[in-house]
Amino acid sequence: METQRQTYKRSLSGSVGAGMGSLFNAKGRTYYVLEHKVSSKYHKAGEAQEIIVDQVELGRDSTCAVRFDESFKTVSRKHAAIVRDGQNWKLVQLSKTNTTFLNGHPVQNEWYLQNGDEIQLAVNGPKLGFILPQGNKSTVASIGLSRRLSLFRQQALRPYKTAMWAMAAVILLLIVGGTFFGIKGKEIIDDQGETIVAMQQALDRANEEYAQYRAEQEEKQKQTDRDLARANKTIKDLNKKIANIETNGEINPSVTRKITKECEKDIYFVVMSLHLEYGSESQVLKSIGTGTGFLLNDGRFVTARHCVEPWMFINSAEDELFIVNLMQHNGGRVTCILDAYSPTGKHLTLRSNDFNIDKTTDMGGTNDAGYAYRIARIDGTDWAVAHTSERGELVASSEMSRNLQAQDKLTILGYPMGLGVESQSNIHPLYSEAIVAADGLNKDNVITTTATTFEHGNSGGPVFKIENGKMIVIGLVSAGAGRSTGFVIPISNVR
Repeated sequence: METQRQTYKRSLSGSVGAGMGSLFNAKGRTYYVLEHKVSSKYHKAGEAQEIIVDQVELGRDSTCAVRFDESFKTVSRKHAAIVRDGQNWKLVQLSKTNTTFLNGHPVQNEWYLQNGDEIQLAVNGPKLGFILPQGNKSTVASIGLSRRLSLFRQQALRPYKTAMWAMAAVILLLIVGGTFFGIKGKEIIDDQGETIVAMQQALDRANEEYAQYRAEQEEKQKQTDRDLARANKTIKDLNKKIANIETNGEINPSVTRKITKECEKDIYFVVMSLHLEYGSESQVLKSIGTGTGFLLNDGRFVTARHCVEPWMFINSAEDELFIVNLMQHNGGRVTCILDAYSPTGKHLTLRSNDFNIDKTTDMGGTNDAGYAYRIARIDGTDWAVAHTSERGELVASSEMSRNLQAQDKLTILGYPMGLGVESQSNIHPLYSEAIVAADGLNKDNVITTTATTFEHGNSGGPVFKIENGKMIVIGLVSAGAGRSTGFVIPISNVR
């Protein structure tokens, strides 16, 4: 039956005190046997281990009386304990990570043991049989004195494992033993020589174990020192890298050029063409404009929406694309074909219907002739994303894009005014900079920046923040406002 949870605490009385009782009051004390059902470094399968003290711990720790070696990975250092409760014995769960099973059932807190029970330490862990000797074998007196001394050393002294405790215990044995000898007389005198020799052997073994324990602790300390030295070296190396990246708070120009160069291959020059269909007629308008796009490491190709649906971004009825807008919204069909070229020679052909676009802020109306039109806004929805089978190396951070601070420096790569493109085989994006003008995002979810250039053709290009020597995409170029102010769409908007 499950017992009420008690706080287990190893005690001298439960180990040394109980061991003394087993030595000098053996006829009045019961014990039990643990039958090992699997072999380990410390016990063979089939071995019967007599337990003569009132509490023992089971686990891989060197202080455990019932010990398992390091090959039993699921056995905790101190996995479980068996303690006396009056005339009964109970199994106590100690491990916080690995379960103890009694007859196949997990022990939550404590459980009373019965003769013939099977104990298992963790799933697929070692098994032990719990046996209560019967008849004239039921008391510790049935175990010879030499054997009891050996068990006393293993079970009572092991948890305290120092020469001081061993010596104190032996001295106590001698004192109590002297009184006992006075009482028992001839019965013990016959065994006196054997007892003294056995006790000296126990002391020698305790000293040997303590020396081994000290050696193990010294080796652990040496290993800790080695680990600490490696950690300090790693920190120094990181500090050197940081020092190479930043000098007095400024990005080292040579480092900036290097990491910027590594990003160029995923910055695409975009050429836009329109395919118009109205009734039975169709027409292709080639190369109506250029822009920039970029390929992320998750396969997303990102650009500005006004590079994908340019007819949606018109200022007035005189705009040359207004007729295209009317055509789309009055029975016609308009498709934008994007030819995207990378500096490495890769060529992607994408259509406007390949892109995911946010149209929630579009506005509609009709002209004087009653034809419908819709107009998109330059706001946080000026983005377009297509999922491709290609994979770039650019890494984006939505969280960083939402938490930029005023005066943060940004890097922009793109093809303003089509510059940087000599031919389809000779493409190199141009570099420019921007400075964040306000903390976080403004009310319509765009980042306002002051910039050196937000020219046509840069639209859709990636905007980076250098973090720990890496270029992180935080957004894309949308549009400029005046000579120096521009709008960047945070990458967190792109979905």
